[in-house]
Amino acid sequence: MHTGRLLLLPADAQATLPRAELLAALAAAGLCAGPPSAGLNAPGAGLTDASMDARAIGPRFFDLIGFTGCAVNLSGGGPARPTVSVRIDGPHPHPVLRAGRNSRPPRCPHCARPLADWRAQVAHWTAAHLPLTCPACGTCRPGNDWHWRQQAGLGRLFIAIEEVFPGEGQPLPALRRLLADLGLGPWQHCYIQDPPLA
Repeated sequence: MHTGRLLLLPADAQATLPRAELLAALAAAGLCAGPPSAGLNAPGAGLTDASMDARAIGPRFFDLIGFTGCAVNLSGGGPARPTVSVRIDGPHPHPVLRAGRNSRPPRCPHCARPLADWRAQVAHWTAAHLPLTCPACGTCRPGNDWHWRQQAGLGRLFIAIEEVFPGEGQPLPALRRLLADLGLGPWQHCYIQDPPLA
């Protein structure tokens, strides 16, 4: 079963930059290794999209991501297949929703009521139109305006850190500064539990 992933994404769902530029910045900061990791990208590793090559964690990973909890386990994969990896998901031509089995109904930005039928509404989204409508107050707003409570995220660009249990890993101030310096505005994070990115 998939432990989970920490997703970092710009707060502006339309914000993006070239993958190579983001990877270079993350590698220079020490969050991830420079070249893709062979063991993480080998046949049978569950990776089918070559554009989402996995990278091993870098030398400053623990200076940029803080972990809490009494049983944090980031080892066990061996040098050829480390447990924790960093991937770039995107950039996508339009915002996409990343949600998993842990995702709960988002709350309305106006009345704060949970949207019980959010999955049904999301199924009808098109690339150009991403609304959610609250049956309680009638508010119709883009999905990014809703309160997902760090259980889902909407955007064109994501940094995915695999095998992080929800709530155990958080971006530290140094990583937040690095991401802010990329020129995309503030970033946010969420946790997703589902099959590993493929």
